[in-house]
Amino acid sequence: VYFRRCLPLYDVVFTTKSYNVEELPRIGARQVVFMDKAYDRATHRPLPVTEEDKERLGADVIFIGSFEEDRARQMLYLTENGIPVRIWGGRWQGWQNRHPNLIVEGRPIFGDDYIKALCASKIALCFLRKMNRDLQTDRTMEIPACGTFMLGERTREHLRLFEEGKEAEFFDSKKELLQKVRYYLHNEEERERIAEAGRRRCIESGYSHHDRLRYILDVVSASYHCKNS
Repeated sequence: VYFRRCLPLYDVVFTTKSYNVEELPRIGARQVVFMDKAYDRATHRPLPVTEEDKERLGADVIFIGSFEEDRARQMLYLTENGIPVRIWGGRWQGWQNRHPNLIVEGRPIFGDDYIKALCASKIALCFLRKMNRDLQTDRTMEIPACGTFMLGERTREHLRLFEEGKEAEFFDSKKELLQKVRYYLHNEEERERIAEAGRRRCIESGYSHHDRLRYILDVVSASYHCKNS
């Protein structure tokens, strides 16, 4: 209620949800500007990992995020086809004994342990939250920024942000997911080349919070000058 009442008070509303650009003006927003998700330059970076880190945090295939039925089913499909998957995140109760290959830690992971878990893994999965209608998520930027190979759901926004097969990989179905996991686990050089290119894209295309803030300030400044001209 308060959100809707306050919307008309703002000169500009920024959103990372592309569908909000059309929806928010209908409930009072005067100007809505879309911008992509971002990563933190000081936090999301490649970190050296030890064998102990790999054992404690990493995996061949890792997912870091909370439970959602669709993503759980797709990862279960991987494990049923011989692919071990490690999951960090909340609300995974009830999935800890679904399959011997499904390693459910049952808790979130933060700080450098989050970064090391990504860096200690060969493939990081990037699932999107269906209830939010997401076309990208925080992990979209954070995984490549850490120099880790990202295998994410194929959406128009993901394809715009990273070139498929060169800077990241994407899938539409559980069968394609399995096929690409198998391929890239057995093609280390290509996997590492894509991971490095993904990190380079994050830096060169300005995907950091610093870059987003500069963009926000530019838009606000232009809006202010237009309003007062």
